[in-house]
Amino acid sequence: MIVMLISDESKKERQFIVSYAKDLAGRWTEESWKMLQCATYAELEETVSNKIKTDLICVDITMEGALELTKELRRLTPSSYIILIASPKISPAIYMRPTIGAESLLLKPLTLQQIEEVLSEAVRTYLDRFYRPDEKKVFVVEHKGGRALVDYENIYFFESREKRVYLNTETEEYGFYDTLDQLEARLEEGFMRCHRSFLVNKNKIVKVFLSQNRLLLENEFEIPLSRSYKPAVKAYLEKGE
Repeated sequence: MIVMLISDESKKERQFIVSYAKDLAGRWTEESWKMLQCATYAELEETVSNKIKTDLICVDITMEGALELTKELRRLTPSSYIILIASPKISPAIYMRPTIGAESLLLKPLTLQQIEEVLSEAVRTYLDRFYRPDEKKVFVVEHKGGRALVDYENIYFFESREKRVYLNTETEEYGFYDTLDQLEARLEEGFMRCHRSFLVNKNKIVKVFLSQNRLLLENEFEIPLSRSYKPAVKAYLEKGE
């Protein structure tokens, strides 16, 4: 599923964007799309606080506080495509920053032609990434619901259970067919096996309790540590990586 977030206080502008995005989605992909609409700052803030995965983002930064929330959206989904809706009265120095990483811009007052041109380019660019992803930056999950791209830095751990592997982020879980042995062999050094059923992101480890045979990850995820993998985990800690 591809998730697009549209945040704009103007109902007319929002409807234009949603309508044309749906049209492009239907013409250019067979993927299912979900359109998240935020008409107020409070709605946008709630969406961000829920840490919902978004693939394309279109945010009106003339709305007070929206720029800071856009920064948080970029942090949560580094691979997302961001379109900003701005005003000629706002200096580009305020919003054209690496912490936001916007790739397209819509300037008020919006016209249907402007929306069509910018959205066409945005969707084409994102779909090129979606179908030909940079696998050094994102993990590609092929699952029953379609395809998902997950930034490596958002992965907490992989768990093997019920003949499948489950990728876990802070708020989501994706199941797919593979084995942890195969994953461990092809993933980069950022991941470590700690149990026959678990492969964890080293950067998410907060503390290791060797005597209790468990790892504590960010956001209080607890992962078992088996006796057979304890020496490797201990060696990793001693290296101070």
